[in-house]
Amino acid sequence: MKEIISSNVLVEKKFTMKKMLEIYQTASKLDGTTYLYSRQKAVEATSLSKLVSFLLTVEPNTTLKIILEGIDVEPKLTLLTKLVSNEASVLRVKRKHLIETTESFQI
Repeated sequence: MKEIISSNVLVEKKFTMKKMLEIYQTASKLDGTTYLYSRQKAVEATSLSKLVSFLLTVEPNTTLKIILEGIDVEPKLTLLTKLVSNEASVLRVKRKHLIETTESFQI
């Protein structure tokens, strides 16, 4: 069954280019879709140029939401939150299950 899981993290310092590239590479390897959301802006983490532009605008002390959609996404979310842990601290994790469907949704 497909599910959506999200984690809110508090960004403590600016992301480095190395960290941005690590987030991109990790998101690209995951089976599912990864979104980052902050201040009414969302970006899919598998687009490097959009991801870098987005993360450059995230200021310290800002909440960043990591959203994963797919099957068995909890370990993948844990991996991504550990990846950003040097720049951010985890605030909250939410989980929602979706009915198996071919329809998509927009964030």
